Amino acid sequence: METTTETKRVAIVGATGYAGSELTGILAKHPGAQVVALFSSGSGVPAPANPAFPDLVAQPFAFDALLASNPDVVFLATPNEASAELAPKLIDRGLRVIDLSGAFRLNDPGLYPTWYGFAHERPALLDEAVYGLTEFCNGELKSARLIANPGCYPTSILLALRPLTYVIDREQPVICDSKSGVSGAGKKADIAWSFGELYGNFKAYGVGHHRHEPEIRQGLRLGDRTPLVFVPHLLPTLRGILSTIHVGFTRTVTASEIADNYARAFENSPFVRILPAGQLPELKNVVNTPRCEIGYTLLQGGRRAVIVSVIDNLLKGAASQAVQNFNRMCGFPETEGLA
Repeated sequence: METTTETKRVAIVGATGYAGSELTGILAKHPGAQVVALFSSGSGVPAPANPAFPDLVAQPFAFDALLASNPDVVFLATPNEASAELAPKLIDRGLRVIDLSGAFRLNDPGLYPTWYGFAHERPALLDEAVYGLTEFCNGELKSARLIANPGCYPTSILLALRPLTYVIDREQPVICDSKSGVSGAGKKADIAWSFGELYGNFKAYGVGHHRHEPEIRQGLRLGDRTPLVFVPHLLPTLRGILSTIHVGFTRTVTASEIADNYARAFENSPFVRILPAGQLPELKNVVNTPRCEIGYTLLQGGRRAVIVSVIDNLLKGAASQAVQNFNRMCGFPETEGLA
């Protein structure tokens, strides 16, 4: 892959949120990135975007100030509606955008009112946006004007299942039982999402209406007929996602066949590790890292499998994956700033 040493000027909007703060920390140390502007996604007084870098202060957002900083790439760690409004304005002015929200992840604009609660005003950009599941992108990131960073739950599920889609039995339910640390809910001021409510507790939420469901269905190319059951849960931990996935196969498969397919899919993927058959990953293996670990156990003589995938929701599920996409977009080594 062709690489570059040219420094890119970057700005981050939403730099004081959980994912935005992680992103600020990564880019502050990235040898190919010059952080030229940081903004919070709302009003308020300037504040450090990341406690580890107190001199990097995020200002209240102002569009003119963002343009005046003259960035090459703008990262949006903003709410869905804010990204849907802001990204087109930036692209129209010749800037490149990596959006961490869900505003451009779905191909069908008709899904947005149901799943995201707003009508998409720039549906043409949905066709143009590159879905940035980095390991399954080829050369399209290099020329992209807009990258839609995947959701955290879909990242954990799609990495585990995309290499096996050819053999998944679409007449049986694909069951994705996913658990996330509470930081996945963001910094919303809601007692139900507070750590005080979750400490010593464990609960399911958003069953049947979580907005990541159509993204998972789209990413697996399941269409409308294949039954997909996606059940997210909140863990009494700060960060990390563990997805336990139950699938049936159209025929008997062997452990070596599964291993070979994963090996081919992730041959050039420095942040994905596949465990030997029967060995399942744990959250502690990946928390505070940009990695995904995947393990599997075959059942019923190879006609079914349980697959377990773990990531850090704030890193591989958000900030570090955005930087992977930035690296591919700008011609840096994929591991730059992350290894």
